[in-house]
Amino acid sequence: MPRNYYHYFVAGLQDIFLDDTEVHFPMLDFKQELKDHLKPEDYKLVELLFLPYDNQNLLKFLNEDYENHNDLGAFSFQEFEVEFSDERLGILPSYMYKFVELYKDEEESKGLVNSWENLLTEMYFDYVLKTKNAFLKQWFEFSQNLNNILIGHNCRKYNLEVEKQLIGDNFVSNAILNSNAKDFGLEVELPYVSDIITLADNENLLAREKGIDQLKWDKVEEITLFDYFTIEVVLTYTIKLDIAYRWLELDEETGREMFAKIIDNLKSGFEFPKEFAINGKNK
Repeated sequence: MPRNYYHYFVAGLQDIFLDDTEVHFPMLDFKQELKDHLKPEDYKLVELLFLPYDNQNLLKFLNEDYENHNDLGAFSFQEFEVEFSDERLGILPSYMYKFVELYKDEEESKGLVNSWENLLTEMYFDYVLKTKNAFLKQWFEFSQNLNNILIGHNCRKYNLEVEKQLIGDNFVSNAILNSNAKDFGLEVELPYVSDIITLADNENLLAREKGIDQLKWDKVEEITLFDYFTIEVVLTYTIKLDIAYRWLELDEETGREMFAKIIDNLKSGFEFPKEFAINGKNK
């Protein structure tokens, strides 16, 4: 299949940096720009990056928290209402139907090891890792592995049962479950594992989170180093803009409060996928 190129759109994108103190357009407006300018098959790839917001909204819907819809998600609470009724139109990703079916089945859910949020995140990764786009596949694999390494390290540090927190089943999660090595025996295959562990041990939690986002920033740049004007460049920009907005909306005081809460939750059975979004706004 021939590739689509977006010369004018990419050329017009504003330069962004992780330490930006101002971005001149809201993430929601940028998402609309993507929808207006990209070919439909390429916009479907963009939608995979925004699905975590739909996951948040789905959990709110199931918990009847109807006041806090995140508009970066593609689906409204009204659409969820229809899709989980006899009038279903089939517009949601397949994993959401499977998740809600399990959520509503008391017998099936009794044997769950993970929390509902962890389970939904795991089903999301299973879904997006089936993408045929090589860039997104590498990005999602990196994201899953990075979060699992953080989970493994912190569960070891706080003497928590790691199996209940890991997302997915691959060589990284298996290494975390079975290795006693500091790097879980992953240094050869994943050279960045030592950087993750060093950051995880940083007592300055705001600096730690900034460092983790820098790893993500560097990774997407590395994957698309030789791409020009392609959908991969647009996807990279979308990921970086999402990261930049998180830091624009997080002041130092809020950061201290958030990270104190993270540690408190960790000690009482913290659900690690919440590290995906510091504030969940980015509007």
